Parts: sequence; C-alpha cells; structure tokens
Amino acid sequence: MSGSAGMQAVRWWGRGDVRVDEVDQPGEPRAGWVRLRVVACGICGTDVEEFTSGPVLIPTSPHPITGRCAPLTLGHEAAGVVDAVGPGVGLDVGTLVAVESNLFCGTCWWCRRGRYQLCPDLANLGLMGDGGLAEYMAAPAQMCIPFTNAVSPEHAAMTEPLSVAVRAVTRAGVGLGSSVVVLGAGTVGLLAVQAARLAGAERVVVVENVPSRRALALGLELGADLAVGAVGADGLGAALEAVRSVSDGRGADVAIEAAGNAAAAAAAVRLVRRGGRAVLLGVFDDTVPIDMKDLLLGEKTVTASLSHVYDEDFATAVSLIDRGAVALDPLITDRIGLADVVDKGFNALVAEPGSHLKVIVLPGS
Repeated sequence: MSGSAGMQAVRWWGRGDVRVDEVDQPGEPRAGWVRLRVVACGICGTDVEEFTSGPVLIPTSPHPITGRCAPLTLGHEAAGVVDAVGPGVGLDVGTLVAVESNLFCGTCWWCRRGRYQLCPDLANLGLMGDGGLAEYMAAPAQMCIPFTNAVSPEHAAMTEPLSVAVRAVTRAGVGLGSSVVVLGAGTVGLLAVQAARLAGAERVVVVENVPSRRALALGLELGADLAVGAVGADGLGAALEAVRSVSDGRGADVAIEAAGNAAAAAAAVRLVRRGGRAVLLGVFDDTVPIDMKDLLLGEKTVTASLSHVYDEDFATAVSLIDRGAVALDPLITDRIGLADVVDKGFNALVAEPGSHLKVIVLPGS
C-alpha cells in the first residue's frame, strides 16, 4: 500500500529515537480499507513510554496481523478526512472520521464473541502498524467512525482516550446516584469524570498529585465535587476522608484507577465500599498489593478495563463528541505541527509532564 508521493511521518526507531522522516504516502487502498488525510492526532502516554522505555508494545519482528515492525509510524489517537476508498467501502470521500486503531484476527474465540480487544494477535495502528502521526494513513473502513456534525480536528482526535474512559465507566456499572472516585487526573481520568457524570454519578472525587490538574477537575462543567492529593504514606491519606464525606462514610460505589501505578491500583480497592467495584485501566508493569481481608470481607469486585471496542465504546465516544456532550478544550494544552513533535511533543512531555496534558498534533499546520 505504498505510493511514490512523499509525506512526513513521525517514526519510532528505538528507545529515545523518534524521528520526523520523509516516507511514501499510502497508495490506493485495498478492499475494505481507506486512505485518510490526517487532520489531528494526539500523543498518548503509551507513545511516551515507547519513547523512554521501548520497545514495550512495538514489535521488533513482523507482527502476525500487520506484518510491520520497527521502524514504524506512531499515533493511535487519529482523526482524518477520507481521501480515497477501496472496493466495498461505504464511506464517502471528504468524510471526517475518528480511527479506532485496533486490528484483530476476527476468527479466534474472543473475536467470535465480540471481545476484539482480547484477541491474542491484537494489533494497534500506531504501535504495531503505521499510525496517524503522519500526513496520511491507511485504515480499515470498519474502524473509521464518521462524525455527522461539524467537529474540530482537535476534538475528533480526542475520541480514542474518551472511548477508554467510556469503557471503564461502563464496566464499573456507574448509574444514577453513584458515588465515584477517580484516581489520576490525566486526560483519561478527566474524561472518566465526565463520562461518569453522564452515566448518572451523583458525587465524584478526584485523587491527583498535580495541583493544576486538581483545579481543572473541579472546574470542568461535568467535573468533580472534590479533588485531593494523591494517596499519602499511610496508604490512603486525604483520599479516604474525601470519599467518606460524599458517601455517608461507606466508601465509594465505584473507583476508577487511571493513574498507572501500583499504589493507585491498591488504593482504588481500599476506597470502595463493601460490595463496591474497582476498575483498573492504567497500564504499568508492577505487582499490586491487595489487602485480602479487606477484599474478601468486603466482597469487593476488582476488574480490568482494556482499550475499547469499535462498535461499542468507540461509537459512543464519537456520539458524545458529535453532540458536544463533553468538555475537551480545557484538556488540550498544546497544538503543534509534525515538525515539532520531537521537541515540543515527546521531549516536553518527558521534561515537564505536569505542564502538558494532551498534546495534539495537526499535520496540516
């Protein structure tokens, strides 16, 4: 799927080695695929982890689904305008879409049951195949969910992190009157606060170490009631007091861990009431210490939430953005061009993570 025309693309070559390269544009799309002119793409914490510590998910030998390995083009939070369509595609050229970047085999036990994100051969455009930090990208039409209203490129590129939050809130069973604690006020955590509100949560507490992010959590239209510092040396600190204050002393109905560390995951279990549910979605490589007496005698549920499904969580996220149901502008701290991705994107996120929330790359800028 390569052509002769050139384009800029942000490619991962190795740990600490991300480059803006000149590569071929994708050629005419094959059956069921489209070529997109990328209008916006977010930089995710997973991208930064690959930059600082990779390869974590990026393959160094050909992936069984994509056939790709490093060097490859990063970017799995992409939105684009359909530029060309392959045979059998119903999307019109010129349509703005968000790209659900997961690729799966379609035949395994999990895929046959619609649990595509659990496919043993799961691939992701931007991590195991060429993604959206480029001027153009190729994607399966099935994974390109169209917008029906006028949506800005930046907002469209927020679909992927919003879909992660939507899935976590759904798996948590948040409903009318729920009390919720969200640990971690990064992009996904702040979107989880809003998704929980839309699902009917009555009281929401945010646990976050960065003061500016606590202020943002409180200031959002669908924001938190309380925001406190991260768990202290005693294991829970001010978080326990805050959660008890909004739940008549019981503990939260639901905890959503979006901080990506073992201390937050363990605290999520402690902060829910007897019979409550803790949903863990932060990706990290560590062992989480669980107080088995607290878990067992409290009959608590601990569940994981992985990624998103294109026709469930991702479609819901597109719908929420399409109708302006979530506040996105306050979460976007940086808008940069492709040429600035290394210095103003990756290096900035590593050097000053507290000063940058969501960095959106606009290839056409």
